[in-house]
This record gives sequence, C-alpha cells and structure tokens, in this order.
Amino acid sequence: MRSGSLFDAMRASFAIPLFFTPFKYKGIDLADGGVLNPVPIAPTACDETDITIAVNLNGTSGSPIKPVEVNTASETASSPFREKINRFIGRLQPPVRSGESRDWGAYEIATQAFDTMQSCIARQKLASYPPDRVIEIARNSCGTMEFDRAAEMIALGYKKAMMCDFTTSAGGR
Repeated sequence: MRSGSLFDAMRASFAIPLFFTPFKYKGIDLADGGVLNPVPIAPTACDETDITIAVNLNGTSGSPIKPVEVNTASETASSPFREKINRFIGRLQPPVRSGESRDWGAYEIATQAFDTMQSCIARQKLASYPPDRVIEIARNSCGTMEFDRAAEMIALGYKKAMMCDFTTSAGGR
C-alpha cells in the first residue's frame, strides 16, 4: 500500500494468521508481509549499497527476557483509548501463573507454531541472500501480543546495533 488510509495499512500489517484475520483491501485479503518474508533481504541483492544489514527477529532463544520499565518522554498518563487497547490485548494473552506447569492451550500452540515457521523462513532467507551483517534479536525477547513492550524492544535493537561492526568487509557490496 503506497497511499490511502494509515489505519488500513496498519490493520493489514498486523493481520497475522491465527491471531488477527486478514484485512480485505480493494477485494484482496492482506496479511502482514513478515508472515512469508520475516527478513526481507532479497530486494537488496542487486542494489549498489556498500553494506547490507539484516535484522533477524527470530534469533536463537536464550533465557526468557523479563519486561522492564522503560521511561520515554512520549509516554504520558494513560488515556481511555490506551486503556481500551491494553484491555483488548490482555484478553488475548493467557494469564501468567508462577509455579504451575505449562498450560498448552490453543494460544500457546498457535504462538509456538508461528514462531517455528518464522524461524525456518528467516534462516532460509538469510542463507539464500546472505547480508554483510546480521543483528540478531532472540525470538523469545518479546511475545507476539506484547505490544506494550515496544519501547523496550526498540531500546534492545539500538543496543544490539551498537554492538555490531558496520565497517565494510573486503568482499562488501
């Protein structure tokens, strides 16, 4: 989508099978492009850039990363709209119970299946079109529906990027 309603573009962008239905736009069902192409690196294969950097959000899992408080200037007092969104997202997530065995409900199975699919596709794309550098974010850094952790995940991305050597290699493009 190159023009039109921002809401339509956003709605199509978060249409992830098993979580949100596809978005019908001009008679076509649209879903998040990351479903089939989580590391969209192929378009860079023939460009004339000096270095290609890929961000893989399906990196190897480490120990689960717990949410932390992130202070941002843009975060102000909660609005009725924000509270409504948070309640909606909260209903989609299973309750967290410490000390209990894992409950493999439909949500957990769907999440695991989606994560596995995304990881396989990402590995294939990175092998087919190897970038000069890859920034890896562990796939368990944030849950699929943890939209409230966006600022924390952006900070993690900046931290990972700062740890990379972005100088071109001898065989760089």
